[in-house]
Amino acid sequence: GGFRVAFAALAVLPSLGLWWARRVPAERVMPVASAARSRSSWELLHTPGLRRLLAVNWLLSASWDAHSFIVPVLGHERGFSASAIGLVLGVFATAVTGVRALIPTLAHRLREQQVLFGAMLCTAAVFAVYPLVGSAWTMGACATALGLALGSVQPMIMSTLHQLTPPDRHGEAIAIRSMTINFSSSVMPLAFGAAGTALGPGVLF
Repeated sequence: GGFRVAFAALAVLPSLGLWWARRVPAERVMPVASAARSRSSWELLHTPGLRRLLAVNWLLSASWDAHSFIVPVLGHERGFSASAIGLVLGVFATAVTGVRALIPTLAHRLREQQVLFGAMLCTAAVFAVYPLVGSAWTMGACATALGLALGSVQPMIMSTLHQLTPPDRHGEAIAIRSMTINFSSSVMPLAFGAAGTALGPGVLF
């Protein structure tokens, strides 16, 4: 249909998101003690397990950024068309969406730590195989496995984050997590680009 049709279709997605978000019931605001308001948000980093959780979240988020950054470079190096590279990234996004639809079912059968451990193992395995595959179809299979692994991470991270932090400080913990991920998304592509230029895209995996 062309780029105009594609962008018009993409514009529908955030519009639907806005329409649905306005129908989500607002959470009841709990009263917060004045002493709690004066505490520094950075004190939360002393919460047992929180720094390790943020480190895991950062590493897996960096893996997501690495995949989005390197796949077009690797595909171009191997002579794939833009459509083939887009297909690989598209099946990754589809796998991320699909696994998140299954998260409520998984949550009753697996603990958060088990899912995160499995996601890290799967990510490491896929990254080890990725530079060895030679076709867009096999790259798509790797992208699907990686999407299933990384797509399961964020809901489990958020659940664990809520368990580790006091109820009246969940918002601060989420803000610290968002700052960590956004900083990573700004810095890591620069690092990937420098390393990829020096060593080649396959080595980055």
